[in-house]
This record gives sequence, C-alpha cells and structure tokens, in this order.
Amino acid sequence: MKTYGLIGYPVKHSLSPAMHNAAFKKLKIGARYMLFEKSQEEFAPFIAQLKLTRVSGFNVTVPYKETVMPLLDEVDEQARQIGAVNTVVNKDGRFIGYNTDAFGFITSLKSDLKCPPRGKNVFVIGAGGAARAIGFALAREKAREIRFYDILSERAKKLSQDIIKTVDAVGGGGNTEITFVHNMPLNRRKIFSGIESADILVNASTCGMKTGDPMPIDPALLPEGIVVYDIIYNPSPTKFIEAVKARGVQAVNGLGMLLYQGAAAFELWTGKAAPIEVMRGALEEGLRECRKK
Repeated sequence: MKTYGLIGYPVKHSLSPAMHNAAFKKLKIGARYMLFEKSQEEFAPFIAQLKLTRVSGFNVTVPYKETVMPLLDEVDEQARQIGAVNTVVNKDGRFIGYNTDAFGFITSLKSDLKCPPRGKNVFVIGAGGAARAIGFALAREKAREIRFYDILSERAKKLSQDIIKTVDAVGGGGNTEITFVHNMPLNRRKIFSGIESADILVNASTCGMKTGDPMPIDPALLPEGIVVYDIIYNPSPTKFIEAVKARGVQAVNGLGMLLYQGAAAFELWTGKAAPIEVMRGALEEGLRECRKK
C-alpha cells in the first residue's frame, strides 16, 4: 500500500483525500491519501521523517509552498522559476518538487470562467505560494497587466519583482506589466488602486477560509464586467462569492483549480491518466457533505 498525503496548516478542511482516494480506487491502485497537519516547528522534522517512512509522494499547501523548497533533493525547473512547490514525488528515495498550481489555475480559469487571460488586466489579492503560481501562469499567458495586493505591501512588491525577473529570464511574458499596490494610506479605494480597470479579480489569499474572516475586498469596489476567481473552495460558497454573485458578477471558487492541479499531481505520482470525472464527482460529494455539518 503506497502512501500519499497533504502537508499544511490547517488542512482538516481539505477535500484532497476524497479526490485522490476515489482516483486510486477507480484505477485499482493500492494507495491511500492522508492529511498531515503540521505546525511550523514540526514541518522540517516531519519532511525528514517522511523520507524514513518511504512515502511515495505528497502535496504541500499553506503556508509551506515556499519553505519546503530547500528541504527537497531537487526542484523541477518550472517550480524553481515560480518559487513555490505544491507537489513532491519520491523518486528512488529522492524528493523532487513540482508546481501543478499554475496549470490547475489556468485550466480552471479557461474552463470554469471561460476567461482566457491573454490581454486582460488582472488584480491578485495575496502574495503567497498560490499567488506566485498564479502570477507566473498569468504572465506566461500574456495577461496585459497583473497587480498584486497583500496586507504586507513589501511581500507584494517582492512577488512582483520576482515574477518580472522570471519572465524576463525565460521569456513568454511579452509586454505584461507586473506591479504591486501599496496599502498606504489606509483608504480602501487607494488600497485597491487599479481595481477599477481590472477584468479579472483573483483572491489568492486565505481570507474567507475561516468563519468570521472579512471579505478580501468590498464587492462595491468591483467594476462592471469583472469576473472573480476565489481560490478558496471550502467553505462553499464563501461570503465573498455570495456577495459578488448577488451583484450580478460572474464568479467561481477554487474547486476547479484543486481538481486540475490534483489531476496533474496524480499523473506525476502514478504515470497514469487521471480519472478527471471521478475526481470531480468526489470533490462535489465532499462539498455536499461539508455543507451538512
């Protein structure tokens, strides 16, 4: 029985086990997918421990997509360019890191929102590991403009600078303008400077995951014609998704991103084509069960 899992904090809300275990069952693969909720103090020792247990692979989520990188034996070139890893494969005892978030986000954006980003202005809230993959993917898809906002403006500044360097080095960014939004002075319209011209808003932060979280942005600030992608998929819908839809704004949550990044991870681990519809069905059933609780 092979073991796979998800490492992060928190992870109890995750639907990844339902998705991957359904896929293993469908393809008759002797494997299980588990949750490993680890604090920051526990994280590095746990990665070392996993090597001893010969885990076959694992996913990494908030807040460890960047900090896991120096703990690995090798990092795939695209993951290195992005600066974040969300999938790890154990290859002959060596941990190799990949990033499937970029693929998952773009695939979902195109299929679920029917909104290819080429030539679009995109406003991204958050500057963590998910935002790194999303920004990289948007630049490679030749978005016209990408603006990053984070409650820590220096973090958003660094992310924008990192992505500029990456797309300049590898090419593919075209004429995409990449910048960040200062969060001072603390006036909401000034904080979100640039939202008025945005075609796509992405909430790449964890804001909305916990009960009592504020909305990542006041829905009243959203311009006409914008579409919204909130990477949070549980709870579903979030208060933010409900609010923007009530204003007639087209919006989706991150279930599609979870599905497609998960399918890419599954194929890296097993070498087999992922049973997409089986995985989608397991995620949808998982959400229905969550709503009952």
